Formats: sequence, structure tokens, C-alpha cells
Amino acid sequence: MKKLMFGMAAALALCGMADIESSNTVGYQTKELEKGKFAIAGIQFEGTDGSMDINKLASGLTGVSYAEYGADFVSVAPQIQVPSADGVGYDIYYYLTDGFYIDDDGNELEKPGWCDAGGTIAGNVAAGALVSGELISGVAIWVKDAQDSETFTQAGQVSAEESVQVDVPKTFVLRTHAFPVSFNLNDDSKITFTGLTPASYAEDGSAFTEKAPQIQVPSADGVGYDIYYYLTDGFYIDDQGNELEKPGWCDAGGTIAGNVAAGALVSGDVPAGFGFWAKGVGSNFKITFKK
Repeated sequence: MKKLMFGMAAALALCGMADIESSNTVGYQTKELEKGKFAIAGIQFEGTDGSMDINKLASGLTGVSYAEYGADFVSVAPQIQVPSADGVGYDIYYYLTDGFYIDDDGNELEKPGWCDAGGTIAGNVAAGALVSGELISGVAIWVKDAQDSETFTQAGQVSAEESVQVDVPKTFVLRTHAFPVSFNLNDDSKITFTGLTPASYAEDGSAFTEKAPQIQVPSADGVGYDIYYYLTDGFYIDDQGNELEKPGWCDAGGTIAGNVAAGALVSGDVPAGFGFWAKGVGSNFKITFKK
């Protein structure tokens, strides 16, 4: 869609930082971005109006101007990619200082905000926006700052819901806890899994890594992943030194995540604000995030 250009665009006093459209922020999380590199972020708040509007939640990055770059802004603007709920495709957003929109009175205006690839403010139906601007609770996003290393901020209120459920298909999809909490994958007070088709170390041996549902959690420095597999018979050692088995998320050797006594290679811990990859094997499954 052709974007209306204002002759006085250069004279407009527009803030270059992504500002949250809210005056009742009750919490926030930040993530440091490295210039030109995508990072996974977990959106764990909602707008103070209860919406998941990207322009009410995502801030902290320096926008660029459509007036200055024209259609080339897509290569230099901060970018967010939001996966569809089923993991097929992405809605892509760019942060502009002069996003185009049409107000309720039919006026053609500009303001800073997350925009579609044509420079229109996300969700502005009157101007024919190509993207809705709606983030999805429980679904993580990709964020990139093309020109600087800056701090991405998400801020808003905690959902009033006690739990949020998301689907995981038989392909890798991005997910995140729906509430701003740190948690352990094997802690059912914060997260549960239903409909899994687990693998068995006793039956599958080392091949379980190809047959088990999988979760991949980015390392804190963004280099590599901790990988988890769901087994019916994960190995662990209890406080009395007994060698036992139970269902749970395990490391690549079949040991229950976080079981230090058994030498687990992964902790099972997921920090607040982190997203992760999840994949079903044999069947789709559901994740329930609990407050």
C-alpha cells in the first residue's frame, strides 16, 4: 500500500524511542540485543487495557523514518517477527518514527510505532494495515535491532487469568511462559504438559532423542541451547541415594533435568522473559502455563 508522505515530516517532533501507549504500567522485563542479530523474547505481560497490542507492550528500540529511507526502511528498522499460533509463517513488524495511520475522524496522520512493511501502524484497519499488531499469549517472538545494540523492553500488566494453554504441533514452534516467572520444566506448579507421546529409554535406548518430544531453551548468552527430551523412565537419584525412574524432561543421557546427584547435564530452569522451542513427536501436545 502506498504510504502518504507529509511535506512537513521533517518538522514533526517525533520520539525516536518505541514508546508504550499506556500510563498504568505495572511491570516490565528487558533483554539486551546485539546489533544485527535476532534474539528470542518471551512476551509475558498484556496491555493495561487487557490487549496484546504490540504498540502497548514493546519498547526501547530507536526507530527510523519512512520519510528518510522510503521502502528501504525494512532493512534498517528494528524488527519483530511474531509466529502464527500454528508455527507456520510470521507477521513482521518494523519500528518507525513516522508510521502512517488514519484516525477515527478520517485524518491521515503519522506517529511512532510498530508498522507493517508498507509503513502503516499495525492494526490500523482504516489505513489498510497488513498486520494486526496482536501478540499471542504463550507464544515467543524474534526481535532484532539492525543498527544498534539496545535494550528491548516489554511492559504492562500481568494477565488476570490463572492459566494459559497453548498447542505444540509436531514441528518446532516458539513458546514462552504466559506469566513473568522463572520456572523449571519439571515443576508442575508452574507448567504442565498433556497429550505427550513420550519415549522410553528402556525401549529406545540412545535413539530416544529422535523419538521423544523436545524442548530447546536458549542459553543466557544466546549461544546455543539446552535440549530436553520427555521420557517415561527418566533416571534420577533421590535424597537417600536410591537410583530410581520417573516421567519427566531429561538430558541427552536420559537423566531427569536438574538432578545433580545423578549428574544431570541440564538444569531444567527457564528464566523469566525467555522463549523456547518445543516440538511434539508422535502427537501434538498442550502446554498449560500457571500463574
